[in-house]
Amino acid sequence: MKSLIAISFTLGLILGVLQVSAQKMVFPKDSVSADGNMSYHGQRINEEGAVAISDIDGLLEDIGEEAQVKLSGTIEAACKVKGCWMTMALPNGEEMRVKFKDYGFFVPTDAAGKTAVMEGKLSVETLSVEEARHLAEDAGMSKEEAEKAITEPKKELSLEATGVIVKAE
Repeated sequence: MKSLIAISFTLGLILGVLQVSAQKMVFPKDSVSADGNMSYHGQRINEEGAVAISDIDGLLEDIGEEAQVKLSGTIEAACKVKGCWMTMALPNGEEMRVKFKDYGFFVPTDAAGKTAVMEGKLSVETLSVEEARHLAEDAGMSKEEAEKAITEPKKELSLEATGVIVKAE
């Protein structure tokens, strides 16, 4: 009986390790190109077929409220805490927030001003007041400023990226 329990425990431990290893394989470690010109985050993607963010209005007319896309543009801001999101300026003066699938990878916290290519699911999202305030604080706004500035839910264009290239300019 004791050996059966020991075997069951060992088998469970091995399966747990294999499951964690499989989860880590979904998002390979960040890498930098051989010439140091680009860093890759999440799934390894390429630039081929990327639509410039300045052309997103036409893209939205074609796809509706949700679609798989590949976009390129300049990063406006990145989370200063750990790089867990970034924003891109839209042609209408608003911003698009880019989050990373399953919180599985991040971009450099100093990525603002650099060009990025990202692939993932584009959608319209409504942020609660609390979430919008939290994101504002991650961007460097004080808690008091965020409470004054954000008083109602906010609708925004959002991209859940599976892979991102950040170009060193």
